[in-house]
Amino acid sequence: MDAAATIDREGALTMKWTNRLGKWLFVGGAWSTTALMLGAAGTGCLSRPVGQQPPTTKVNFTSTVSQQAVDKVDLLFAIDNSASMGDKQAILAEAVPDLIDGLLRPRCVDSEGKPSPGNEKAKPEVSKEERYGCPVNFEPEFKPVTDMHIGVVSSSLGNFGGDVCAVAEPRTNDRGRLLNISPDGGQVELAKPGNFLAWFPQAKENEDAKRHPPPEKPIRQIDGDDGLTKNFRDLVVGVGQNGCGLEAQLESVYRFLIQPDPWESVKLDGANQADLGEGVDIEVLQQRADFLRPDSLVAIIMLTDEDDSSADPLAIGGQGWAFMNKAFPGSKVFRGSTGEGTTAPRGTTTCEQDPGSEDCTSCGFQSLCDKSQPSCQKIIADKNCTTPGSDKGQGDGFNGYYGPREDELNVRFHRMKERYGIDPQYPIKRYVDGFTKFKVPDRKAEHVTKVAANGRRDIANYTSTAKCTNPLFAAKLPRQAGDELCALPRSTRSPDLIFFAVVGGVPHQLLHFDPNDMEKSRITNEDWVKILGRDPGNFDFSGIDPHMVQSVAPRTALGLGGADKQLGDNGDDKIHGREWNTNKGDLQYACTFDLPETMQRVCGASDTSCDCSPNQSEGLNPPLCGAGNKQIKAKAYPTIREFQVVRALGDQGIISSLCPIHLCKEGDPSCDSAKNPPATYGYRPAVASIIDRLKNALTTQCLPQKLREVGAEADQVPCLVLAQLSEKEDSCAAHGLSAPKKEILDVFLAQQRAESGKVGEGGLDLAALPVCEIPQKTVERGLSCKDEAEMLWCYVENDPANKKNPAGRCPQALIFSSGTAALAGARFSLQCIQQFAAGEASKDQQQQ
Repeated sequence: MDAAATIDREGALTMKWTNRLGKWLFVGGAWSTTALMLGAAGTGCLSRPVGQQPPTTKVNFTSTVSQQAVDKVDLLFAIDNSASMGDKQAILAEAVPDLIDGLLRPRCVDSEGKPSPGNEKAKPEVSKEERYGCPVNFEPEFKPVTDMHIGVVSSSLGNFGGDVCAVAEPRTNDRGRLLNISPDGGQVELAKPGNFLAWFPQAKENEDAKRHPPPEKPIRQIDGDDGLTKNFRDLVVGVGQNGCGLEAQLESVYRFLIQPDPWESVKLDGANQADLGEGVDIEVLQQRADFLRPDSLVAIIMLTDEDDSSADPLAIGGQGWAFMNKAFPGSKVFRGSTGEGTTAPRGTTTCEQDPGSEDCTSCGFQSLCDKSQPSCQKIIADKNCTTPGSDKGQGDGFNGYYGPREDELNVRFHRMKERYGIDPQYPIKRYVDGFTKFKVPDRKAEHVTKVAANGRRDIANYTSTAKCTNPLFAAKLPRQAGDELCALPRSTRSPDLIFFAVVGGVPHQLLHFDPNDMEKSRITNEDWVKILGRDPGNFDFSGIDPHMVQSVAPRTALGLGGADKQLGDNGDDKIHGREWNTNKGDLQYACTFDLPETMQRVCGASDTSCDCSPNQSEGLNPPLCGAGNKQIKAKAYPTIREFQVVRALGDQGIISSLCPIHLCKEGDPSCDSAKNPPATYGYRPAVASIIDRLKNALTTQCLPQKLREVGAEADQVPCLVLAQLSEKEDSCAAHGLSAPKKEILDVFLAQQRAESGKVGEGGLDLAALPVCEIPQKTVERGLSCKDEAEMLWCYVENDPANKKNPAGRCPQALIFSSGTAALAGARFSLQCIQQFAAGEASKDQQQQ
């Protein structure tokens, strides 16, 4: 081939070209994170005649695409169950009907996407032939979901080897398992035995028992005591707010959905190093295998008011657990007036201005480092490691540790590299990879460990060396002791069928939600700079909105005077009221919101979940209180790490605010409906954003560029669609299809064989599965092939002038006919080829 080829770290071949030959020269691999290039040097190029001139250069790409029959949804809610989450859980419970309605009863729309005159909604129990209950000339915005699992996990994963959250309290460690707790403390009957709800109405689609195995306790109605809405609401409220105060929001999700071998417990060895042991939590594996189908759309919806606050116990040479311990090893500085534990070491002075510098490290290393090395002498001589300075505590000589009032556990997990010189948390990449990569590390691959001469374990830093099939992309999951954990067969799911939504601490004013135009509600790069800063991963927070800055002290840009206000004076900042005196034991807020009278409460002296306790001391004055210790507002802190994951996921990530635009109920005479429209009530904006993103995956396959030149509407596009069947025993002939040409098939199977990995260890040889070519049908602009009974596909473009929009909200799309529904379970691959006549490609400039 003439094109330059490179191989990335995952072995995917990528080709780079500069587009100088027209509108539809494609750059290999640029379509999605799943794009894998075929046609490497030595393996040949896919070829297909396009035009009559002899081609000399072929640029091609492959993209995994979703066939339209995505007919299962697995919905996982990750709900923060720490103190003060009760009011937010109640608001989420109110939004449950909107979420259920949006997925199960989509709007009836015409060919232009306009709703029916009576605003009718589809009915999941009605057949496709009857348009799912929509009026004549209307159809559902997307096919109603008729097979859905709904589960809930909490943010509590315990101490990770420390002792912050009492082991005796049962809800401080929910182990990343699915929860089945009713509001009265019992269990939701319809969530038994797997601890999740199974929506499975009596619909025609569910008659195929092989494709849709009936659940043990199917929920067949939406409303009523036995309906999905009530039971879903009960699961949400049952999560409660009595969990661990150091939340593991991201790790709980990773543990349940992704970790190949979830640990049973974290213990400390004789050298005080964390040890995850050899055991595996079989209950997590069994619940995962029951809940997660291999061919479903997966949506994770997280609700939290605080930043992710858990440690990787094996970080810092097996000492990461110490940040979740009351007494920090080696420290003699007792914390606070109660003397409950000791403080952690400071970071060196460089960390305050340049956390990414190699000179930014922990003062705690001064007693362990090699004093003959200049780097060690730098630590020993650093002023932060010898004396606290005038603004760093009380007295002198803390030997590099924080003073008694400077390291409260409640605020330890923010800006850690800047404050401690080290960051013991799992890297953000762990979670991004978990949602997007086909392979992930098991526990042993996360930290390479060797035994040193002195008997201690030499534990390396976290690495993302991927060796195991990611359970999110596995066709068969382990469920009992002895089952294969790592070399699992691949499923048909692709990363574009996984969504991660966070309803967290960010002012809704930064999100510009517009209920009448979801495109305007999309978050831009400029918006992300205001939310997280320009490059938070490299400590560049320039451009960040001051409300999103994590700080125990009042933030200068928001007014220092708020710290002196009386309790009950909640300020006039429209986003968060005002700054407050945290006494270094809490963070400033990202946003606050008024609680309706029914949610307001008078705080008791021992109520740790209430922010206006009569025991407020030493000038604490949160801007949340009314008269008589009554809490009239709720708050959220900046949820930085969760939003970093959302940002990295691009279109698969969804952000929404935990602080509602308003809580003024429709019909309340005291409400101004013009100023407080129902569409912006509570968490309806979050639900609307989530449904808007999911419906794209449940409808057509958008394409980022046109595949036809102007005037070539009658021509086929230079693409193939290959369907890889799910069973070895199946055949193309059984479906009336043919295999692709040998030269195409050989290259495709070589790529599949490479993707299969260690077949000898139990993995599925993808190259052994039958591969069929799906015929292409050419349709004119504005027309579609979606209702064709034959198995075929077509490339469609909207025709706005004639009000024909077969691609829906996409300008162009890939459409599968209804006949291809018989291939449910197959993996579909789009392969496009652009060829150039002799001499044309030489005009291109390669990028090295």
